[in-house]
Amino acid sequence: MATGLDVRPLSPLIGAEIHGLELARPLGDDVTATVRAALNEYHVLFFRDQDLSPEAQEAFAGQFGVVTEGHPVIPAIDGNSKVLAIDSARDDRASWWHTDVTFLDTPAFASILYMVEAPEVGGDTMWASLQDAYDRLATPVREMCDQLVAIHHDPWFAATVDERGGYSWNGEWRKKLLPAVHPVVRTHPENGRKGLFVNEHFTQMILGLSKIESDAILDMLYRHCVQPEFTCRFRWRPGSVAFWDNRATLHYALDDYGLTPRLAHRVTLRGDRPFGPAQPH
Repeated sequence: MATGLDVRPLSPLIGAEIHGLELARPLGDDVTATVRAALNEYHVLFFRDQDLSPEAQEAFAGQFGVVTEGHPVIPAIDGNSKVLAIDSARDDRASWWHTDVTFLDTPAFASILYMVEAPEVGGDTMWASLQDAYDRLATPVREMCDQLVAIHHDPWFAATVDERGGYSWNGEWRKKLLPAVHPVVRTHPENGRKGLFVNEHFTQMILGLSKIESDAILDMLYRHCVQPEFTCRFRWRPGSVAFWDNRATLHYALDDYGLTPRLAHRVTLRGDRPFGPAQPH
């Protein structure tokens, strides 16, 4: 367990609140290393009662990696290309289990969400641990998954990119949003754990299998990953921050708050190309 901070786990496997830090101030090397160790252990960290401008949020994220575009397709906020608004008024609800932008060849390492305006009731977010889901598979199923690779793609975003003539990611302009191929089991580059790396929203099929075979395996994995024992749930308040590792989690924003405003700002940290048993580093 990370030491030197007030770390309070939300569940036995995933999620922890960290108290006593003011994220608008530089953390320093020792605290940054401790927070990163906690992220590797708990997969998603939460901070309460923060006051972050878009610039301060970007600066906080920059202590943990390179801040990339807010999103490859969805426009960022005015005045800061690194900050994406998640706004219920635009129907930005993301009420499905997913991992951010796995349709790219180098998906995001982490996402950091700062809640600006939250409903009094509803609008929680859930996270699931893909590493613990992998660990709890029966041995024959784990061994099968270790051999598989899958195609990730988003046809709607690809059509939008075609209309615009391209998109930017990691500071590079690309003309087409092409399908990405990732291992079904991903090895985490920092803690070394294996985890499932599929999600119902972006994973299209498993290479080399028939549609019947692929659909059956993916459906089983999706259902397995979101068992309540592998999840945590966070109740937002204005000023709350969630910092999650996209290499190890799924998340789901509950759409149960009707027309009540819900506004958050998200920044994204640059990731690397996923590797695992079926696609070595």
